Amino acid sequence: MKNNHGLALSTSTKLSINLSKGFTFVELVIVMGIMVILMMIASVNFFPIKQKTSLSTAVQSLITDIKEQQLKAMSGETTQGVYFDGDKRKYTVFKGTTYEASNTTNFTVPLGDQIIASEINFSGSQLIFAPGSGEISNFLPGNKIVLLNTVSNEQKTIFFNKYGTIINIE
Repeated sequence: MKNNHGLALSTSTKLSINLSKGFTFVELVIVMGIMVILMMIASVNFFPIKQKTSLSTAVQSLITDIKEQQLKAMSGETTQGVYFDGDKRKYTVFKGTTYEASNTTNFTVPLGDQIIASEINFSGSQLIFAPGSGEISNFLPGNKIVLLNTVSNEQKTIFFNKYGTIINIE
């Protein structure tokens, strides 16, 4: 028998040529094992990104809710506020001069699985906005809220002035 180049081939040579096309099962398993290892390494490197995103998201959500409560106080005739729960893993937006757990208009917001409010130095753990002006009723110089990621120990501190404006985030 002759191949394309005119050389004679035996039946056994022809058979071995046909069998050598493609990959063996062992080669496929090795390649798949290498790909799994590379994917595991890549996924481990993305965990810190999720933790930073989680803290940033919690800070932005809190700031949005605080500003919304302040705007409601400025436009309405009632006092509005934000109360930080004793377990420090959630906060509640409320209407009125002080937080009342039984009020059905309260809305509770969880900070996230890994996020806690590690420091709230507002009187009664509540931030209260005066009607009309939107100023912080219970303001003391240096009032701040500190959010902490319990896994990465990263923290963000939100500072306020007496007008309810966020003056700095560190």
